Amino acid sequence: MPFQFRLGKVMKVRQRILEQRTREVAEADRARQACLEREQQLAEAYGRLAYASPSATGTILDVRDLAEQALRLRRLAELRTEAARDTRLATMEWERQRDRLTEAWRDVEVLRKLEHKRREQWEEEQRRVESRLLDEIGGVRSDRLRRSKLSA
Repeated sequence: MPFQFRLGKVMKVRQRILEQRTREVAEADRARQACLEREQQLAEAYGRLAYASPSATGTILDVRDLAEQALRLRRLAELRTEAARDTRLATMEWERQRDRLTEAWRDVEVLRKLEHKRREQWEEEQRRVESRLLDEIGGVRSDRLRRSKLSA
């Protein structure tokens, strides 16, 4: 009779959960990367606008251009703050998903070790049974040989 792990179905379910958690971590990481890229783009745009010289018509600076640039800078600063918050939230979600993945991996690993241990126990029991059978066969042959010598 071949080895059969009694918790085989549980193992399959746990492996599916592990695969699902892996996909969730990958999805969370993609979202985090998108947030980081957005944050970087906004920082670059803010830097370009902050260090850009206001357009001047002739030698006189236009107050409207300065006010408009200040409004744009303020709006970019707000967007950067929102992007940083989104990045923090995405990072927290990514870390939470990673923790769930680690937990799922541990569950599967525990079952794999248990299966390995049970398989070794089963194999040892099979060796014992085989050894007993061989001893019994040897005893029967020895008895037959002894009887045949006595009757001869």
